[in-house]
Amino acid sequence: MVNLQAVFCRFWLPFTMKFQVFPILPELQYCLRKVWVFESRHDVALTDIKTVVPSGHLTLTFTCRGNYSTLVQGSELYHTKEATLSLIGLQSGPVLLDGGGDVLTLGVSFQPFSAYRFFPFPLQETANRLVTGEELWGNEANRLTDQLLTLNEPALMARRLQEFLLAKLIPAKSLEEMARFSVEALFRERGGVPIHVLAQKTGYSQRHLHRIFHEMVGISPKSFARIVRIKHLLSVAPPLQKPHLQMFHEAFFDQAHCIKEFKAFTGYTPHQYAQKDNSFGTLFNQLK
Repeated sequence: MVNLQAVFCRFWLPFTMKFQVFPILPELQYCLRKVWVFESRHDVALTDIKTVVPSGHLTLTFTCRGNYSTLVQGSELYHTKEATLSLIGLQSGPVLLDGGGDVLTLGVSFQPFSAYRFFPFPLQETANRLVTGEELWGNEANRLTDQLLTLNEPALMARRLQEFLLAKLIPAKSLEEMARFSVEALFRERGGVPIHVLAQKTGYSQRHLHRIFHEMVGISPKSFARIVRIKHLLSVAPPLQKPHLQMFHEAFFDQAHCIKEFKAFTGYTPHQYAQKDNSFGTLFNQLK
């Protein structure tokens, strides 16, 4: 199997959108999931719902060209301007993106169990938010954006951003291995591990597991499991159509629970979502 972290890749999608995936520095391969750049020179189709479903991964972006508007939780509207850094915290609902024209965005997706090692405050403070680079690193963020703009070449920018993150990397906390075990177990079991069972496997109480998740991952283990479950369901191809609906329902208490959870994370029922064009959002789901 080709390792996307080690090999340069390019994918083409509708309306001349494309993204590239770049190698991850060896020192960061444990902590990062993907380093990418997204580029589009035309507006997204008006019929596209541009919905990004929560992925369970924090993402740091640098908008080199263009501007975005991001609607979080259906109420918080953030505007990402050209030449700015933004940290997209873990989300508990769909994120609506709006941006078009000439756009170039560099992004870094973090492993959920080790992202805390790069940032100056507990990750729970970033949940359901977009945090600016200045909030994260003050004047250092401004100097970094100037350097990235000067490079003006995606591959060089990707490397410089990683070098900056490497300088910010702090040693792992003693409980990181427990967080990693828990996150990987939830991904492996597609979010189907009861939290009390997960706690027993770690040797810690549910309360302690909950506290560690909030501090190191950013959300509760139960919320993380919900995200993983929906993420898996959306990965089934063809999505949301028979005979796969039965598989969806089996992951939940019943069909009503499945529909309720699906709508909480996408904004639509499974049937409604299957009828929508979400090419733009699906691209960002792949990036994260």
